[in-house]
Amino acid sequence: MQVVPVPTEFTGQFYQGDSYIILKTRLVETHLEWDIHFWLGSETSQDEQGVAAYKTVELDDSLGGAPVQYREVQFHESKRFMSYFKKGVKYLKGGVASGFKHVTPEVYEPRLMQCKGKRNIRVQQVDLGCASLNHGDVFILDMGETIYIWYGEQCGRMEKIKAIQVANGIRDDERAGRADVVLLDGQTNDEPFFEALGGRDDIQSADEGGADDENIKDTKGQTALYRLPLDAEGVSDASGQLKAVKVSEGPLSQDMLDSQDCFIIDGGKSGIFVWIGKQSTKDERLGAMNNAMKYLKGRGYPNWTPITRCIDGGEPALFKVHFADWAEEEGQVGLGNVHVRGSIAPPEEYEGKELQTIHSRRKRIFNWGPLAKHGGRACGFMPDDGSGSLEVWRIEQFEMVPVDPSIHGWFFGGDSYILKYSYMKDNRDFYIVYFWQGLKSSQDEKAASAILAVKLDDEVGGKAVQVRVVQGEEPDHFLTVFKGKMVVFMGGRASGFRNVHDHDTYDVDGTRLFHIRGTSDVNTRAVQVPELASSLNSEDVFVLETPNATYIWRGKGADDVELDMATDLIPMISPDREPQVVDEGLEPDEFWDALGGPGEYPTQHVWAHPPALPPRLFQCTLVRNRLRVEEIVDFVQEDLDGDDVMILDSGSDEIYIWVGKGSLDEEKKAAYDLGMAYLKSEPSPRKADTCVFFEIKQGSEPETFTGYFENWDASMWGED
Repeated sequence: MQVVPVPTEFTGQFYQGDSYIILKTRLVETHLEWDIHFWLGSETSQDEQGVAAYKTVELDDSLGGAPVQYREVQFHESKRFMSYFKKGVKYLKGGVASGFKHVTPEVYEPRLMQCKGKRNIRVQQVDLGCASLNHGDVFILDMGETIYIWYGEQCGRMEKIKAIQVANGIRDDERAGRADVVLLDGQTNDEPFFEALGGRDDIQSADEGGADDENIKDTKGQTALYRLPLDAEGVSDASGQLKAVKVSEGPLSQDMLDSQDCFIIDGGKSGIFVWIGKQSTKDERLGAMNNAMKYLKGRGYPNWTPITRCIDGGEPALFKVHFADWAEEEGQVGLGNVHVRGSIAPPEEYEGKELQTIHSRRKRIFNWGPLAKHGGRACGFMPDDGSGSLEVWRIEQFEMVPVDPSIHGWFFGGDSYILKYSYMKDNRDFYIVYFWQGLKSSQDEKAASAILAVKLDDEVGGKAVQVRVVQGEEPDHFLTVFKGKMVVFMGGRASGFRNVHDHDTYDVDGTRLFHIRGTSDVNTRAVQVPELASSLNSEDVFVLETPNATYIWRGKGADDVELDMATDLIPMISPDREPQVVDEGLEPDEFWDALGGPGEYPTQHVWAHPPALPPRLFQCTLVRNRLRVEEIVDFVQEDLDGDDVMILDSGSDEIYIWVGKGSLDEEKKAAYDLGMAYLKSEPSPRKADTCVFFEIKQGSEPETFTGYFENWDASMWGED
């Protein structure tokens, strides 16, 4: 009955006889926000469930009551919970008595896992035998040194892709790359595979294997607001009758909430919110989840119905969307300073360049969607000021090749690197081992970087903090180490840094274009982009190097800070050159000639004004001419499913309809109607005639769409 930390390498792996607590921490601008989930396995005991709920409240209290709490039940987890595990979740048999028994590096007990689901892939351990297989799903047979992926003849494309990711994750995270992944189709007669299953036998059809339970719910329907009594008896009387009082049906108004009371927003089987007023007592806060469970029982809702608990002043976006007139309170406790749409600070507070910087910072936040313009993954890990000592190696033929200190901060997107950062604190030596993986780096190089990072950690006595860094998601401390002198080049090959000053080695025509990204002189970096006019945008600064000249191109929306950052990076990008500053609209012919001629590029912010709500992505399916919608939380480009139609709600006046190449003809024809149906079903007060709809085809996405996705990769779709 104790809370025991789960080793990092087993994140996303759950034993169905146990209960878990998950804490998600985010740095939002200048303040921290938390989500706490307590997960209940299908076979967990009542005692463990009680401890999980109680310890969740303790954790909530230790963070000042600011977190949002979620109750999760196996097989019915919320989209937010599932979004933390992009490779899916793994359900294993057993509980505390058997937990973590299969993790010793020398001995592996064979296990068979079923991968099921179209979007939210759930990986469940099943009986080790051929009878567990069916042609509608994908299965992983983990033999330790060999990991088999067996896919049925009628399995879904996403199931297959996710299963490969899961198997690769087992190989890389649990085995440090020391395992072989073998892919087998449903017609295989592979002897070792079937020997491990106890021999080959008849395999079930897709229908016999059971339909996918995606837990997709229709978003259409009225939302109701109830006031809860806060007496000792809770929300029901002795006869079990509900005592909750209906206040209104949605869309709701914020002034319906009263800080002296507690409320429930009832969305039916799609889930409920419990809202705790500021002036409620500690006992009322402690009893919130218990009252919510009584409410579910009184309404006759299933036990797995999602419950989200939030406090007055700390409401999540999906709570606010139910209200037609939500307005933030300036300086909310626990949320940092909140700038309200339509409100302007008193003029005397800001003046001159300081005001310009504030507007610039605001522009950057909204220009790049949910993350800051510099593209970094903001986090609270900032052990020092980045002035320690640094060693850098490049992975070459699966070995660590030292990088000359004169070019530390130079990276190639097709390679992987290892960095050893050392610093002193309290008269003690500390180490951080970063392994940086380029977006175009091979899987083998990525696996090698993970293995060699462990080896480097061992060399310092296991004292290092190991940090996996993906290109474009560098944490602030990583960027700080290079003091604004980081450059990411396209390409990367065996010769690597040997001819780094010979530009023709990497760019045969001697022309390169760099996008200057950053919010300060510390986290600035230059990222090489294709030498095309379409790579430009009016909000930023770019550096164009040609065989004869180097230009700093300043977009009309760029500011002096960005220009200064570009000037500082010139010695790194184009040494021994005196750059020419070119303002947008005044380019010489030579400039456009180097880019293949003038062309169209974004000339305004992604958002014309700050959005009222964060952007949201939905996967849409037509079932018997009825709209089915599944929200993708914390979305990335990989969440766009080429077999379906997706809706990107900008949170403002733009609705994007993204049509995958593999979507049904009926879905393609109904794309606009899907968007209209979505807008009618979601509870915000926006009207269809005030929104702009964009139908986007897979592979032809404009920058105004891709700007909502971090590290958009135009080549991801390939030729398919």
